[in-house]
Amino acid sequence: MNRKTFKTYLITGATGLVGSHLAEFLVRNGQKVRCFVRPNSDISFLNTLQVEIIQGDLTKAVSLDRAVSGVDVVFHCAAMVSDWADRDTMVRVNVGGTRNIVDACLKHKVQRFVMVSSLAVLGMDKQINANETAPYVYTGDNYNYTKIESEKLVMQMHREQNLPAVIVRPPYIYGPRDRQLLPRVVSFLKDGKFVFIGAGENPISLVYVKNLVYALCLASERDKAVGQIYHITDGQDISRREFIGTLAKKLGYAEPSKSVPVALAKIMCPVLEGINKLTRSKTPPLLNKFRMKFLDTYLTFDISKARNELGYKPEYSFDSALDETVAWFRNEEFVSAGV
Repeated sequence: MNRKTFKTYLITGATGLVGSHLAEFLVRNGQKVRCFVRPNSDISFLNTLQVEIIQGDLTKAVSLDRAVSGVDVVFHCAAMVSDWADRDTMVRVNVGGTRNIVDACLKHKVQRFVMVSSLAVLGMDKQINANETAPYVYTGDNYNYTKIESEKLVMQMHREQNLPAVIVRPPYIYGPRDRQLLPRVVSFLKDGKFVFIGAGENPISLVYVKNLVYALCLASERDKAVGQIYHITDGQDISRREFIGTLAKKLGYAEPSKSVPVALAKIMCPVLEGINKLTRSKTPPLLNKFRMKFLDTYLTFDISKARNELGYKPEYSFDSALDETVAWFRNEEFVSAGV
């Protein structure tokens, strides 16, 4: 962050993991920050920061006009993340919402539009140091579909209407205030119910939220970034066994030792998904393709482009990042217990 440059920033999805850390970072660097949040969102953390809060709905274009007016840089962090929501809903929020924020950015001539996408756009299969030239792979998963369509829309608007856009693709994100990924894992570890799929030795690229925030800020500043897509990770690949084992140790839980054969898990996925669909369950099954990918698939990604063009260098190592994350989880447990 160039501390001598003072701009007005808008963050969508500001109550989420990425958005809240981004708001915190920008405020601490003396920047003017506006947060676009849904009505009835939990804004308790944002209220501890000096930010302007505007309520609205991404699916309603009219609510974005006031939010974008007078803004220099827009960080589009909002998205519906789910492995079980229906496609129509996810298209309306993720693709339609992106269309609306893009239109507002073009209308108000923002200097930079930075979208947080996802490496889910590359599909469910093995990725070995995949870079930005890897093709889109449609998997049938609704999140994958909406992220691909959102990216295509943004790049089309860049080409056709000169939208000053940058797309940043993270893998699985972890860190303090995570309400999506690690809470599920920690819950299973706490109850002694976590089970590896296979040996747990396949590597995975993760990104600590503060490393991602740093990359997003670089993407908002570098002239060369406009019209580009960047993969952002911690730059350090680890096995599932190392990740889960280290997390358990730092939390003071027993390291899991049980495992399910990969072949059996692959058979179980469609069966469990089918049962939940037939029963119209509103919650995902214990195991599905999305979770299978996180627990087993070989997933590593090349961040050379971000290093070379953005000057990105992860500031937090896996160990230091996990220390901060675990400290937050412990505090959350104490708070929940009323201690």
